Amino acid sequence: MADAVLVGVDGGASKTRAAVVSSSGSILATASVRSSSAYHKEPEEAAAVVLAAAREALATSGVAEPIAALGAGLAGADDPAIRERLIGALTRANIARIVHVDHDAAAALAGGTALAPGVVIISGTGSIAFGVDEHGRRARAGGWGPLLDDEGSGYSIGRAVLRAAMRAHDGRGDSTLMAEAVRARFGIASLAALKATVRGASIDAVASVAPLAVEAADAGDPVAARILARAGEGLAVMVLAVARALGWEQNRFTLVASGGVLGEGGPMAGLMMRALDARACTAVLTPARFPPEIGAALLAAQAAGMETAWRERGDRDGTT
Repeated sequence: MADAVLVGVDGGASKTRAAVVSSSGSILATASVRSSSAYHKEPEEAAAVVLAAAREALATSGVAEPIAALGAGLAGADDPAIRERLIGALTRANIARIVHVDHDAAAALAGGTALAPGVVIISGTGSIAFGVDEHGRRARAGGWGPLLDDEGSGYSIGRAVLRAAMRAHDGRGDSTLMAEAVRARFGIASLAALKATVRGASIDAVASVAPLAVEAADAGDPVAARILARAGEGLAVMVLAVARALGWEQNRFTLVASGGVLGEGGPMAGLMMRALDARACTAVLTPARFPPEIGAALLAAQAAGMETAWRERGDRDGTT
C-alpha cells in the first residue's frame, strides 16, 4: 500500500481541529482554530476556517499541497445544499485532489469505531445520536438545534439550571444551591437582575452554566440531580431511537460517547447508561479509538477507495 497524506478536520460550534495523517497510520501534525460550524456560519465562511486549520497543520508537517484527500466533518453539513457549497469552496482551494464533507457526527462515529458499525452519542453545546450498520445504512436522532431539540446537551442543562434558579428565587420551585451559584456566576446582587443580564445570551453562554448542575448535584442538591437525570434520559432516548432504526433493539452494539458533557470524570455517561439499562438496551459503551478529525480523514479515504492502516492500528493499540 503506497503511503498517502490526508487531512481530517472536525468542525464544531466551539473549535475546529485538523490532523495531517498518513495512510500508513501516523499523525504528522495537528492544529486547532476557531469554530467552523456550518450551522452557525455561511458555508463559504465555514470552509475558510477549515482551510485555515488544514493549512496550519500542513505547514507544521512540512507537507506540500495538494494532498491526496481532505475530509471534513462539520456541524450543519447534514443539509445537502450546505454540504454542496462546502465541497465547492474546499475543492476550489485546490488543497486536495479529493474532498469529502460529512456531518460532524459521522466523523465522530468513524473515528470512534475506526469505520466499524456502531452508534455515537454526542453531547456538547448541542446533542445528537448517529449510527451506521454493517451495510452502511445510517440513522440519526436529535441534533435539530436549540429551539427544536438538543436534549441532554450543555445548552439544555444550562437552560434548566437558569430556570431552576429563577423558580427558587420567586418561590415557584424548590430551594436549590444553583440559585446562589447562578447569582455568583453572573456577578449580580440579586437574581432579579438575571433577566436583563442574560438578554441576548449566546447558546455557548447558556451551555457554559451546565457545570453548576454537576457541582450542585455532587453537593447533594436534589433539584440539580433531577436536571442531570432528565438529561441522561434524553440522551438515552436518542440512542434507543437510532438502535430501533437500525434494527438493533435486541442486539449488542458499540456505543461511543463524545462531547464535553459526556467527558471523562463527569456523571452524564453513567446516568445515560443507567437509563439505557432500565430500557433493556444492550449498548456497549466503548472508548473511542480515534478522535473525530481522524474519523473525517478515514471517511475521505473510504470515499476515495483508498486503503489505510488506521483500523489495524486501532485494533492493535487502542489509541483514542
